[in-house]
Amino acid sequence: MRQTILAAALLGALATSGGVLAHEGHHHDAMGTVEAVDAEQMTLAVSEEETLTFALTDETSYLRGDEAVSREDIVAGERAVVMYQKKDNVDTAIEVKLALESE
Repeated sequence: MRQTILAAALLGALATSGGVLAHEGHHHDAMGTVEAVDAEQMTLAVSEEETLTFALTDETSYLRGDEAVSREDIVAGERAVVMYQKKDNVDTAIEVKLALESE
């Protein structure tokens, strides 16, 4: 009985730990491949099974390496790192950093 209670407590702690890490008010990073982008949002494939969608705002900044670029420079299929914050239960991009283009 004691082992069952301990196992249940451990599973409960593990199940809720992800939610604690992704709460509002803190910046988070996601790395993956751009699947789609338009004026209001960007979808990033972070694994074969998981995609994340980020709201894009007038405050979102875009970089390729250290050089500023615009949202229009983002192309589906390229690698990106998105720094984002959860606002009103929406993942909002603060900065999108694109991989350097190979020459």
